[in-house]
Amino acid sequence: MKILTDIHTHTVASGHAHSTLMENINCAAERGVELIAITDHDIHTTSTLDVHYFGSLKHIPRIINGVTLLKGVETNILDETGKLGVDEQTLDNLDIVIASCHPSRLPLVPTFVPDSDENFLKTYKAVMLNPQVDILGHITICPHLKYLDKIIDLAKSGNKLIEINNSHFINPKSVKNVKLLIDKCMEKRANIVVSSDAHFCTQIGDFNALCRYFEQINFPENLIINRTKKTLFEFLDAK
Repeated sequence: MKILTDIHTHTVASGHAHSTLMENINCAAERGVELIAITDHDIHTTSTLDVHYFGSLKHIPRIINGVTLLKGVETNILDETGKLGVDEQTLDNLDIVIASCHPSRLPLVPTFVPDSDENFLKTYKAVMLNPQVDILGHITICPHLKYLDKIIDLAKSGNKLIEINNSHFINPKSVKNVKLLIDKCMEKRANIVVSSDAHFCTQIGDFNALCRYFEQINFPENLIINRTKKTLFEFLDAK
């Protein structure tokens, strides 16, 4: 199994990532990755971003070194109402939007993780009502997964993509929940995207561990929407 796009990557602009955009692009090109998305964190996760950063992405060419670029964001879910860390006008001008919860890492920087099963359900139901959100980022970061089936059903009916995050899959502390998410998505025939969540350029397009698990359980390739640039664009254009 080969996945030729990586739609969740970070640059030094995120503050806690370590590679420049060109380093990410060059590594993608060397590995035969057709497309990457620039999805740096918003200001609610990092204190280093200028408020005009996402608007300035328009100056970056669409294709560099043969790699197609999507200009996007990994925006924070800030509360149970589904409020996001980036304003609607900015989101309108981006190609792809990942909405994620994050535990608090920086003092005075508001981030949010649902603190109960009921709040998990309430939060993600609200997020999925937002037409600007394309992808639910690493939802297994939340410890309360009683209603995971309902969230997957809602994502499927609402045409939202569920991220399978490689950095969480290779983490011994979170792999069990990621496998649970994969198994349930296969059972329910829900569309997913596979991403590296790269914070260093050598992680771009590295899905080897995930692909081995997909092959082990015979996961249907047609449910992996970003397996090629063509299949990803077909989905986004249909939206």
